[in-house]
Amino acid sequence: MLDLTVEENIGDGSKIMQLTAMDADEGANALVTYTIISGADDSFHINPESGELIATKRLDRERRSKYSLLVRADDGLQSSDMRVNITISDVNDHMPKFSKPWYSFDIPEDTTPGSLVAAILATDEDSGVNGEITYTVSEDDGDRTFFLNPVTGVFNLTCTLDYEVQQYYILTVRAEDGGGQFTTSRVYFNVLDVNDNSPVFSLASYSTSLMENQPPGSTILTFNVTDADDGSNSQLSYSITSGDSLGQFNIDKNGVLSVRQPLDRESQSFYNLVIQVHDMAPLPASRYTSTTQVSIILLDMNDNPPSFISPKLTYIPENTPIDTIVFKAQATDPDSGPNSYIEYNLLNPLENKFSIGTIDGEVRLTGELDRETVSNYNLTVIATDKGQPSLSSSTDVVVIILDINDNNPIFVQKLYKVEIAENILTGTDVVQVSATDGDEGSNGQVRYAIISGNTNNEFRIDSVTGVITVAKSLDREKKPSYSLTVQSADRGSSPRTDTTTVSIVLLDVNDYIPTFELSPYSVNVPENLEMLPKVILQVVARDDDQGLNSKLTYLLVGGNEDGSFTLSANGELHLVQSLDRERKEQYIMLITAADSDFRLLRFATKKKDASFFFPCMKRDIFVASLLHWQELFQLKINPNQATSQS
Repeated sequence: MLDLTVEENIGDGSKIMQLTAMDADEGANALVTYTIISGADDSFHINPESGELIATKRLDRERRSKYSLLVRADDGLQSSDMRVNITISDVNDHMPKFSKPWYSFDIPEDTTPGSLVAAILATDEDSGVNGEITYTVSEDDGDRTFFLNPVTGVFNLTCTLDYEVQQYYILTVRAEDGGGQFTTSRVYFNVLDVNDNSPVFSLASYSTSLMENQPPGSTILTFNVTDADDGSNSQLSYSITSGDSLGQFNIDKNGVLSVRQPLDRESQSFYNLVIQVHDMAPLPASRYTSTTQVSIILLDMNDNPPSFISPKLTYIPENTPIDTIVFKAQATDPDSGPNSYIEYNLLNPLENKFSIGTIDGEVRLTGELDRETVSNYNLTVIATDKGQPSLSSSTDVVVIILDINDNNPIFVQKLYKVEIAENILTGTDVVQVSATDGDEGSNGQVRYAIISGNTNNEFRIDSVTGVITVAKSLDREKKPSYSLTVQSADRGSSPRTDTTTVSIVLLDVNDYIPTFELSPYSVNVPENLEMLPKVILQVVARDDDQGLNSKLTYLLVGGNEDGSFTLSANGELHLVQSLDRERKEQYIMLITAADSDFRLLRFATKKKDASFFFPCMKRDIFVASLLHWQELFQLKINPNQATSQS
């Protein structure tokens, strides 16, 4: 095997080398013929006799850099092959070539120094040193704003950019290979505007004045605003951010401030608008804003008549002295200057009772008043301003004449008589007293009170209606009647009064139980009495009720099974049969005392000396179960004693 290195660009019959094969034979057997078996690719030829290896066409490393030839030496009978490897060595026959005829790069002006901003590329088909490219800047109008890496072709920014100072840069770059061949290209750097400038008003603040009757659409101001940025970054949008809560002004895209809605100096005489302008940088980029203040003063027109703020109603006592100020008419005019000066007059003064001050509006009494003759007056007050032409308005004022407290509240009756049951329920109305007062208002308002006869507060009276009601439980047996003194009083500053008497009589209710005076009774009776019947005992019970409710009836209800005794209705106990002590030495009898209503009972026994009370029962409902006041009566038979003892 044979390795050869051949420079490119040789060919067209150039001899590369001569191959020689040795043959030990002699004569014709030693004659060697050379041929290329493979790998020549029409680029090589070998002389069959001399063995000279010839390049048949120009070699180009950039097209093919290696060949591998199989060469055979043949003496007619025998042959031998050899591999010949040919490497085509480079010759600097190519210039570097840029990837583009020229380069253009866009760089935002806010790019940070040191940032990689661009890259250029050149290629060289040569190899080795001949293909190694070095980049340089041959012409630079940017004063080294950009640094070119000589190996990579990468540009780095060396300082800050400002679109407003310089919008573009043009550089000439050179690409040179190791063999000294070079080529150049233009590089354009376009600085892109970044929204880094705020809009600027020509003035820090503005002030102006205009008549309040300016029609909508009237121009007030035109703002001159500049923005050093470019394109959409310098396009402006205006708005009113404060001072115009009612939307009475408008500002258009050209910065023209105008009237949007009718103005009224009386509602608002001064406006302090804040005008904002911002650029139209595409979102989401930040937008810069600026503001300015605009002071607008509205000048007055006499477009408002006086307006009354004083009351339309006033009160005066009927005994008010002449020349007293009754009330003060007061009107306001929201206009300014002479347009707001006001004079007052009365229209058709009534009966010369009142007059008014032209400047101060004070209405004075000029004649005597009598409420009973005229209880109120209607006055018409006129207010006129000093504008040119003048405007006026009027108001009606009602003067109410107040009453003087000169009448007593008089009771309709001087005496009220009432009868009520003693068991009347608490809270029940008993009687209503009434008094009238000829005065008006508080002077005629009557209030009632019980001033005597109600020591224990058994009754109360409604101070407004005069209704007397029961406040506590009543008991006829403790107090059968009441005499109440009721007073009426008006509510004047110096109250006037009157009195009446209310007589209340309590009617009896059967609410007391009969009670025996002595209990129990004990009587000794001789046996074998002959003069019969004989009264041996008078029982007595007490009932504090009245009338029929206190009338008592006595009954013998037990212990008289053999009929030896009788009891009269008035409580006399009679012995009607002779007694025999040996047969029965003692009688125990039960006596009942009942009032006419048979309502309550009491039971007593001698053995326990105790009393038992039972519920009240209606006779017409529980006839079969009625019990009355009962007493245990003990009768002892004594043959040696001739008298009875209680």
